[in-house]
Amino acid sequence: MRIKVLLCGLVAVALLTGAASLSELTWPMGMVTAILQLVFAYTWPRMVRSDAPWPITIILALSSLAATAATVFMPGSSVMSHSVEVIAVGVLLVFISQVLRGAAAEGRLAGVVSGVTGMVLAVLGSAWAASAQVGYGFGLTVTTVISLLGAGAVVVTRLPNRMTMILAPLIAVALGAAASALPIDILWFQGAVIGLLVGLLVGSLRALALASRSVRNISGILGLSCGIILISGAASWYAMEVLAFI
Repeated sequence: MRIKVLLCGLVAVALLTGAASLSELTWPMGMVTAILQLVFAYTWPRMVRSDAPWPITIILALSSLAATAATVFMPGSSVMSHSVEVIAVGVLLVFISQVLRGAAAEGRLAGVVSGVTGMVLAVLGSAWAASAQVGYGFGLTVTTVISLLGAGAVVVTRLPNRMTMILAPLIAVALGAAASALPIDILWFQGAVIGLLVGLLVGSLRALALASRSVRNISGILGLSCGIILISGAASWYAMEVLAFI
């Protein structure tokens, strides 16, 4: 199962890297981001075994597509500035969807928690589309992808979680810093920070997936791999937003 998650992730990051290489165009990265978000929107409620998956899927899909469209076509003071508005509306929609299920419906609280969590992850994933709007976007993508591959090579092993939580960040930091040697406009400490964040996220989500035993079928595989990539892109984006001023 770990190998299948890694293979799905490899396909996704290959698409992202290819789209990022078209630096003169912004829509390819937006399109790949939207595809990842739609796959995540469908698989996430099923991975967490939601009692009513379709309302959550629809809300996740609409919210994430709105955030990506706003990022590509209506960038504000910050490229990701409209994501806050989309998240606010998405949270409200998740609550309404669970209320409309009726007082006798089961799993409403779990539906709210999983719906809000998935919606935030999907919306923040539009950071991949935002990376096409900035000069260091290709470097951010390459560094994140290299860090993901390094951390992924650790977490697919059968090592215990306490070991992977140490090794995955260490290897990702080393690879992220080494990626700065490439002509990608990323400094070594920026690559190291991106690698640290990616390694921690991959190790944590691996431990969470193993503890919850949620990755049992194709929905779990796609949901976990897309979720890791979306949140890693968001972490790298916001890290670079801070580090770019140093």
